[in-house]
Amino acid sequence: MHQPQDGPRLRTLAILLGGLLLACLAGIAPTSKTVADDLEAPLPRAPHGTPFTFDIIESLDAAYLGDTPSHVGRDGGLEFRPNVALGDPVYREVAKAGEEPQAVRVGSVTRVVWERVSRSLTVEFDPEPFVRIAVGDEVFVDLNPAPPTARP
Repeated sequence: MHQPQDGPRLRTLAILLGGLLLACLAGIAPTSKTVADDLEAPLPRAPHGTPFTFDIIESLDAAYLGDTPSHVGRDGGLEFRPNVALGDPVYREVAKAGEEPQAVRVGSVTRVVWERVSRSLTVEFDPEPFVRIAVGDEVFVDLNPAPPTARP
């Protein structure tokens, strides 16, 4: 049976539980707001010539019928907004005995995926003819290539 005294007790309990819930939510809100603000902040463009180095993690010999061999690499930690497009060159550092390492073109980008939340980039590329590329090799792309100059 309903007792007249239960009303004030239930009301007091509801107020206490509501206050506890509000205090818990107030402690969580600033952390969530900071993370959301960080994700919405735009990343700046990289200066021209900024390399994005990644390891080859997968090599494919024709993923689809009529396809050509390709290689896939991925890495994270991007501090800049990428400006990588299909057809952009992929390079590898090659050093000859006693000389400085030189950037040598080893392929062309055929697929690129930017994971904005994790700040990572996945790059698939077709190799240049007669260039050996193995899983574990380190290659790079330019995050923001300079625009082509007009030829007179």
